[in-house]
Amino acid sequence: MKVAREEIVTAARELFREKGYAGASMQDLAERVGLKKASLYMRFANKEALVPEVMDLLLRDTLSEAGAGGAGGAWYPAYAALVRAIADTLSDRKRCVGLHLAYGVGDETPVAKQAVRTFFQSLRHRMSDILARAMPSITAEILAADALVRLEGATLLIAVFDEVTPMERAVEAVLSEARAAARRKGSR
Repeated sequence: MKVAREEIVTAARELFREKGYAGASMQDLAERVGLKKASLYMRFANKEALVPEVMDLLLRDTLSEAGAGGAGGAWYPAYAALVRAIADTLSDRKRCVGLHLAYGVGDETPVAKQAVRTFFQSLRHRMSDILARAMPSITAEILAADALVRLEGATLLIAVFDEVTPMERAVEAVLSEARAAARRKGSR
């Protein structure tokens, strides 16, 4: 059976989301995609080798949902789209693969640990770059980090209590803080 690499990575993402790093196994993944475990090992040396590709897929999906939001253009629509894309991904899936992996990998899995770090740094940098169009860079960096903490924290209430209103409030608070910071810069 021919299984595309992207299909394996997508299945691994869902498996990590469901079971975390420690709970997911290569056997689970092989069964999910319809491969023999040996065939899976021919493509990925171990479970850790999947993590960078899973995190890259997650980042691409999130940024794609947010739209371009790249260089130039109005900062607020780009930032709002990115914040909502992150929140939607977290709300729809009821947990964050990145956090699941952040708590599941450590010094014994340096490749996985670096992939998780790169994922969160990429989101934070993208948010900060957009915010820096409207405010000092240091303020943008702080707001971006705080926004990620709020959005990821709201995921806890979705996962535990199936409550989405905290995520909605987190999004509104994050966007409100950004607008206020931009106004403060404009009034100086």
